[in-house]
Amino acid sequence: MNGYNALAARIGTYPSLAVFRRFLILHSRDLLCMQAEIVNLEQKLLPAIEVDREVKDPLRNAFEYDIAALKGPHTTKRAGLQWSLTMELRAKLKEYGRSCEAQLRFAALCRLAPADKNALATLQELLQKPFGSGLSFLKPHESGIWDEEYINDMASLAGQNIDRDGLSKLIEKLVRSVYHPWMGHKVHDPLSVAEEAWACEGDLGPVIYYPDNYVTAAADALSTILASVLPACCALGLFFIRSPLTRMVAIVACTVAFSVVLTLVARPRRVESFCAASAFVAVLVVFGGSGTSNDSTPSPSP
Repeated sequence: MNGYNALAARIGTYPSLAVFRRFLILHSRDLLCMQAEIVNLEQKLLPAIEVDREVKDPLRNAFEYDIAALKGPHTTKRAGLQWSLTMELRAKLKEYGRSCEAQLRFAALCRLAPADKNALATLQELLQKPFGSGLSFLKPHESGIWDEEYINDMASLAGQNIDRDGLSKLIEKLVRSVYHPWMGHKVHDPLSVAEEAWACEGDLGPVIYYPDNYVTAAADALSTILASVLPACCALGLFFIRSPLTRMVAIVACTVAFSVVLTLVARPRRVESFCAASAFVAVLVVFGGSGTSNDSTPSPSP
């Protein structure tokens, strides 16, 4: 890829690739510097107020309640110190008031979804020029924007990977590490842009991106299968266990397995997980108890 235009075309065509730096450190530093400036001015203003209050000068004593006297004009620079500091502080406070928008913007940046590693890996492939060289078209300082060391400072603007369950993360990892090398690169088409004006010059290479809906569809299908197979397998296993003690141990093991799978396929709240596990173990206990009763019923004598 040869430039920002081509990169913007890919991100616009595939919004899930919209991974950007938040520059949280710089935003924090700017707010901290502004805050420190105000505090330092305050520490200069307070002693000036105290001196004007206690000095044996009726005019400067009047600064406490006479704004006209405070504003001046003043005969000496020292006499006008309190007002000059007030005006300087006013400007900083006005600037800090405008920075409330920056504070809200900083809070919004912190709430953005973390960077999607799948999209980040695709972006890193797109930046290579030529494809496979490992070299980026970006200038030296810009080429490190999407480096792995800054992943905690990146955000996915699409926000589709926030609160993703463990199963989806596992499937996404398997897609890139197993499915893509063996089959995916043969089956799926590489990234493309409809408008030729935005297309890059030269060979982009077979960069293939698997959108989130692929992973979501696979996770939904697997979750549906597990939802029906897991309880049935547990019940079937209990059917063949004759010992009541062994059967209870099996119920405990099945309940633990159910809780683990539930955590993987969804992100339930603790109370929801507890209720689901309690209902599951209740069903197994009833089934196990009925099986035990049937086993203990004496067969009719001929």
